[in-house]
Amino acid sequence: MKILVLCLIALAIADKFDQFRAFDEDEFGRTLIDTLQMQMSTGEPIARFIEIMRNLETSIENEQKEDDKANNEYQNQCTEDIKILQQESANLERRTVEIQSILDELEPLRSYKQGQADAKNAWKVETEKKLADLVKKRETEKAEFDKKVEEHDYATFVIETVRRMFSDKSQSFLQLNNESQWQKVRDYFINASEQAKKFEIKKSYSKMFNVLAEIASAAQSEDFQNSPTVNRIVNLCDLMLKQIEDSKALETKAEQKRLNMFVLEKGNFDKDLTSLNNALAQLTAAILGLDNRIQDQKRDLADYNARLAAKNKQSEDRGGECREKAYNYQLTREKREQKRQLVSQIIGAFSANQRDFAEYVKLRGQAGDFRGKNFQILGNPTED
Repeated sequence: MKILVLCLIALAIADKFDQFRAFDEDEFGRTLIDTLQMQMSTGEPIARFIEIMRNLETSIENEQKEDDKANNEYQNQCTEDIKILQQESANLERRTVEIQSILDELEPLRSYKQGQADAKNAWKVETEKKLADLVKKRETEKAEFDKKVEEHDYATFVIETVRRMFSDKSQSFLQLNNESQWQKVRDYFINASEQAKKFEIKKSYSKMFNVLAEIASAAQSEDFQNSPTVNRIVNLCDLMLKQIEDSKALETKAEQKRLNMFVLEKGNFDKDLTSLNNALAQLTAAILGLDNRIQDQKRDLADYNARLAAKNKQSEDRGGECREKAYNYQLTREKREQKRQLVSQIIGAFSANQRDFAEYVKLRGQAGDFRGKNFQILGNPTED
């Protein structure tokens, strides 16, 4: 029955209490009304509640002023910190640009030096090949000349030996009969002719010895001591010795000319190789120096890039902290402003409608819930 009566009363005055009920729907507002209700229950003057509300409003405003000041100081410090961090980042970035600029100069220079070195190396290889070909040619010429000298010397030895047979008329040779003497001369030339067939260059000596053998063979019927063939062979031997000597002299002269040319050409190649080796040594040293500088610059660039990334991250983190702080400050400020406005509204409403407000609080208390929850139900009945 009590609940029904209260419901009827609440419905009758619902419109008058709408503003008060709105305060009660806010958690902070309910706390303030609870405070009023406590004071009313203790019999304290209502003016005391107004004083408490005004002090609360002033306290909220002062808190906000202090918070505003602290926030301004914090945000100013944020601005200064970020400015310093951004300046440090700019300095690091400028340094990375400087280092990259140095690398942009060093790396093409290194490539240019390497190109020079490659060209010098190619020239050196070509020069060494030409020198090797020259030395090989010289060795071939020398071997051919030595072979010619050997063949000349053999022919000279053969002819001089036969020449001595006729000139010296040694006792052992004279003791042979006429036919045996000619046969020995013939056999000697035939043997020499067979040996000359093995010559690599002066193969004509074989024919020459063969002719002398035929002459000696044709003279076997003549008296060796008084034969005109002896003088003929001796003259031919003298003529051949002179020809061999002249030929050897020409070959020697040609060989000396070839040797002189070889020494000259080899000297030029040696000079070229010395010059190339010196140039390559300088280029290698220059390239090594550039490699070291490039590696140093790359290490510095990697270090500065890492430092720049870390500094940018630090700046971003600091900016995030500052934005989060500003966001939280704004939320707190809005909530505090809402509380201040609510306090101000309650003060205004209580001052303007003190009797209605006191009645609302009284009815709220009679509803049996100190927090006013059931009274809200009474204002909008949903159950019997």
